[in-house]
Amino acid sequence: MRNLPFIVATAGHVDHGKSALVEYLTRQVTDRLPEEKRRGITIDLGFSQWSLVDPEQPQITYDLGMIDVPGHEDFVKNMVTGVGSIDCALLVIAADDGWMPQTEEHFQILHYLRVPHIIPIITKADRADADVALVESMIREELDETPYADAPIVATSALSGTGFDTLKSIVAHTLRAHTPHWDQSKPRLPIDRAFSIRGLGTVVTGTLSGAPLKMDQPVVIQPGGITTKIKSIQHHHATQGDVQPGMRVALNLSSVSIRKAHRFEPTKVGRGQVVTDPQLGRSTRCLDGTLERSGRSMHPDKTGSGPLRSGSRVWFHMGSDQILGRIEFPSSQPVVPGGQAAFRLTLERPCFVLEGDPFVIRDGSQQKTVGGGRVWDTDAGSRRFRSRDQQTFLQSMMASDASCGAYLRARLARDHGLHLETLQWLGIWTAKQLAREAALWVKEKHAIKQQGWMLDAAWWAQQVCEAFKDVQQHHQAHPEHPGHPIEPLRTRYLRCLPEASLWKALLESLMTQHQVEQSGDFLAHASHHVAMPDRLQPLADAISRQLKEKPLDPPYRRNLENSPDEGDAIRCLVRMGNLVELNKDMVMAREAFERLLQQTRRFLEQNGPSTVSQLKESLGISRRVAIPLFEKLDRDGMTRREGDLRSWKAS
Repeated sequence: MRNLPFIVATAGHVDHGKSALVEYLTRQVTDRLPEEKRRGITIDLGFSQWSLVDPEQPQITYDLGMIDVPGHEDFVKNMVTGVGSIDCALLVIAADDGWMPQTEEHFQILHYLRVPHIIPIITKADRADADVALVESMIREELDETPYADAPIVATSALSGTGFDTLKSIVAHTLRAHTPHWDQSKPRLPIDRAFSIRGLGTVVTGTLSGAPLKMDQPVVIQPGGITTKIKSIQHHHATQGDVQPGMRVALNLSSVSIRKAHRFEPTKVGRGQVVTDPQLGRSTRCLDGTLERSGRSMHPDKTGSGPLRSGSRVWFHMGSDQILGRIEFPSSQPVVPGGQAAFRLTLERPCFVLEGDPFVIRDGSQQKTVGGGRVWDTDAGSRRFRSRDQQTFLQSMMASDASCGAYLRARLARDHGLHLETLQWLGIWTAKQLAREAALWVKEKHAIKQQGWMLDAAWWAQQVCEAFKDVQQHHQAHPEHPGHPIEPLRTRYLRCLPEASLWKALLESLMTQHQVEQSGDFLAHASHHVAMPDRLQPLADAISRQLKEKPLDPPYRRNLENSPDEGDAIRCLVRMGNLVELNKDMVMAREAFERLLQQTRRFLEQNGPSTVSQLKESLGISRRVAIPLFEKLDRDGMTRREGDLRSWKAS
């Protein structure tokens, strides 16, 4: 026996028999509020269980969580809360009424939220005034040219039981073809109810998706970042050690309290928040995405007609949450029914959302559903909405199939580099899906991998070429330098690299691909040789002449360096080997230095360890020159100092 959990919800116009349908299937009454019983209509979400044995494969039982949603136009906002994570919708149309305004609005909401399956059900089929054939024809016309055009239609009566065997077969057949829920390592439980039980504490309920949850598991409640632990779990009133995606779940949470209805308090829990993994997603008040508006809205009798203008206040419905915000489009042109656009939404409070999540937007007065779409950037506040890169990214997603591959390619084109381990927690796709698409992109030479990053191959090659060009240009502008100083180059490229650690990879690529070598704090092409630029040559000649006048008694460097250009000329002569830098205060002509070096060697080899005084007398130089000379020889390893004596190192 296999038990497969799925979530099924009703949808449709008020008083079309949704609750009666659920009651017949589950033998449970879902209307629980006193006002619902008094008025005879569903106001808030109702929940029940339906165990459906597959008529064709009796070894399979579908463990169905049933959600009954309100149909009245005043409570559509509650309806949206209930259908965010469902596998199949039972779209209820009364035989004596046909396709009505809330039927249309509910249908559009299901379409916007990408509900995989819709089964239209004609209720009250046994009414004397019912024209089932006409209503079925009407439904077919409404479903035409939609993803649900081939949906099976079944006529039922909750009074006589007509059509329910057929309905069960259709539901089983539909779910049999539906991919079972699997562990994506992204548990999310949008809270649709929160209450306290004496002796237990806070209990929250919702529809679990993305990954299992188990008892004693640490979780976080978003938005708010409230850390807590699961004390106990129930599924359909039975205590469980763990629960799987696709189940209706009740969690008893430790150390949290319930907030008041319609009042968001970040330290308390309630409808609209999400129980999830601490690593998953982010809460945001600013998000970018793509919006579509149904062309069906253009009909005067249908919902949501009229243009949606940039700057409008709208209600953003995500999961079980609904938040007021202001929508912005790239241009002043409004989005009309049948149109689509990139958008930025600034919310009045944070919302927990993953990139790729579908959503629904209703007008600011919660009277009409005006559109739906997907969120593509949960960190939109860090980017300019109208920038070319951001608009190209959003337009790419709007024109795509919204797949993992399309998302990865569009993100890579915008960001140039993606850290896949980080990315897996921000969007709806798993690490395996991202890795598979990344491997394909690398195989096709569109991307490369560096230090855990996936980098746009063309962009990376451009950065390496630009860095090489910088080195070459520095050689041309400053032939007197040993190379391009590394630090300013590093500072420049850190501004465009996704992460500082990639500088090392850029440096390695520069060296291997362009024969660039590192010497100390400089980068130079292998063919580069220090040369005196024309503008400094007269100064260099003058300095050389001055040093040759008294080769063994050179002046202090400050007396040679009377201008910045003279300083550059001296440094270039040192790099070229024409001058030797004894210390920061003194330079000497190469010929004079070599002569003193050979004389020092002969004296020490003949006389053994000697003092500075003995050496300077032998060389015929002053102490002012002798001290920096012998200290340099010590540093270079030519001589060895022991106390006041120096010896030739080779001896």
